[in-house]
Amino acid sequence: MQRLARDTNSFYFDADAAPALTIASGDTVVVETQDAHCGTITGPDVVYKTLDEVMERIGGANPVTGPIAIDGVSPGDLLAIQVLDVVGAPERGYGYMTTTPTLDPSFEAETTICHRRGDVVEIPTHRGPVRVPYRPFIGTLGVAPAGEPVQAFLQRDDMLGNVDLPELCAGCTVVLRANVPGGMVSLGDAHLAQGDAEIHRSAIETQADVTIRITNLGADTFTYQRLPQINNSERIGSVAPGPGHLEDLVRAAYDDLAARLRDEFGFTLPEAYRVLGAAGTVRIGQVVPPVFSALAMIERRFLIFDQTPAWPISKNASTGP
Repeated sequence: MQRLARDTNSFYFDADAAPALTIASGDTVVVETQDAHCGTITGPDVVYKTLDEVMERIGGANPVTGPIAIDGVSPGDLLAIQVLDVVGAPERGYGYMTTTPTLDPSFEAETTICHRRGDVVEIPTHRGPVRVPYRPFIGTLGVAPAGEPVQAFLQRDDMLGNVDLPELCAGCTVVLRANVPGGMVSLGDAHLAQGDAEIHRSAIETQADVTIRITNLGADTFTYQRLPQINNSERIGSVAPGPGHLEDLVRAAYDDLAARLRDEFGFTLPEAYRVLGAAGTVRIGQVVPPVFSALAMIERRFLIFDQTPAWPISKNASTGP
């Protein structure tokens, strides 16, 4: 199995960058990712007050490892990127959170070190540690855009990028359309845990070792609408990355998912919207300008058509007239 080192990173999704690695379709790679501040945060005394300060001190923000070129991929081909494993904090055993005055002018800039203890991560507070589940995932993943490079802390619907969705974890498959020869896949910005919306610009940031398998699906062998997909064994989902108003992104994600229900599962479009209106869910990945993202999802059990109810029905439940 090939391995891509942590220091093979960039601050851009860039079609003109030389591939850090070239693989065949179906190959598996371990990608070592750097944290969002390039490993410079080693304790609570290392503090960044603004994004401009991060950019000035380390030359960029949110580095991604790559790019990985897939042999034989042409623009328009669909790539299935399976996330097989995510190991957070493989070397240091901890992550960190940053708090800045950009969230609230009354806040002091702070760095908080959060140690992983088995299946939990500890967030220090003056009342004692708050223990949250260890749920590592990739915050940023994408393909190179056609045209000018895009900074890795941004996102677009033609490349994905910095969406900060916890569903980008082991067991998921991301489907994206390649814009350039080779696809040029990069990833990074891993987290040990994150609540919805990453409300103060920081999850529990960490380095990670991420095992992925990339397969070229070709241009016409898979039903694809306009937006990137995140699917797993239980749910299918469509991602609407910013920029844009969050309400518009939620609508766009649902519109894309409704079209998938029509084309992949045989519903009419009105039926698809009714199913999503009753059982769809939305995950908000980012609400920090200029970065926003929304993931609309539906459980697969609602899409498998048979005569068996999807859940037990109480004998006392009213069956109606």
